[in-house]
Amino acid sequence: MTNHEELDYYIMSCLNSVHRAEEIALESITNGKLTVKEIHFIEAVFKAKAVNEHCFSTIANLLGVTTGTLTTSFSKLEKKGYLYKEQDKNDKRIFYIMPTKLAEMIHKEHTEFHTKMISRITQLLSESEIDVLTEALKKLNDFFPG
Repeated sequence: MTNHEELDYYIMSCLNSVHRAEEIALESITNGKLTVKEIHFIEAVFKAKAVNEHCFSTIANLLGVTTGTLTTSFSKLEKKGYLYKEQDKNDKRIFYIMPTKLAEMIHKEHTEFHTKMISRITQLLSESEIDVLTEALKKLNDFFPG
């Protein structure tokens, strides 16, 4: 196997493994009621809300989707009881996406999953390896759009 083939193998293997581990963890957290994509939508709402930027257009930009796609996803999560919308008190044209208590619980569990995953990974590596991996992942993140 060439270096490029080996790199491709490990990148794809890691991506698939992380995705599958997340799916398994979320199935137990949500009893299969939410997809990974829906969890990441909820996560984006919390990130946007933390900086008081949780209107539809801001969250759509954060997720790299159109407002139409965002509205469809929002509607599904609203029906499931995870999100609701709240109208701005000063500008009635603006609506904010708000998490319910159920979403808060799911978000907390999802955050704990990531904390545990990173803790386990860093236990395998030295500080210098963590630094190199972090820098390499930053460059990969800059390379891939969205």
